Amino acid sequence: MDELISEHASLIYSIAKKFYNVDKEDLYQAGCLGLIKAYNNYKDSNVKFASYAYKYIFGEMYELSLRCRDIKLSKECLQLLKKINIASTTLAQSLNRSVTLQDISEFLEIDLEKIEYVTMIAMETLSLDDDYQEINVGVAEDYDQNLMFEEYASTLDPLSSAVMNYRFKEDLTQSEVAKVLGISQVKVSRIEKNNKEKMLEYIS
Repeated sequence: MDELISEHASLIYSIAKKFYNVDKEDLYQAGCLGLIKAYNNYKDSNVKFASYAYKYIFGEMYELSLRCRDIKLSKECLQLLKKINIASTTLAQSLNRSVTLQDISEFLEIDLEKIEYVTMIAMETLSLDDDYQEINVGVAEDYDQNLMFEEYASTLDPLSSAVMNYRFKEDLTQSEVAKVLGISQVKVSRIEKNNKEKMLEYIS
């Protein structure tokens, strides 16, 4: 087995580079375990062993990363990530352009550095999940932002719900919403501002 591991050490290390915030030595040991499992199950001579072993090595490292994910994605991080996702959707509909992290930072009134940190961790996690799905050893999760907005809107009074739907689902301007609902633009603006705070409280 030592010879097998030595021969495929470069493959193990190359796969380990895909993972962050996990001890490299632990990743290497997990990769060795995956390599041995691949060796014990390898039967198809039409497939190169290295290609066959890849999913076993990656799979063991991925499982290790999941056990470490409780540290990477703490409850606080998950709550903030949910806020970031909602803010991104809301701002994209409101601004009608690509949303920057600076936009999200100002909208949520949270330091940009914290937004960048949580976003970076989420991107790393999703990247690994995508890889895991591609090699058929797991399924990445998806999140329905429209459903989340519907759940939020259902908690509001009828007028506030209508304003938020017209503004962020129908993409109407405040003036257009005011005309449709027969209220002043100032009232539309006030409702929108108040419900921004309610929305953040709801998704916390």
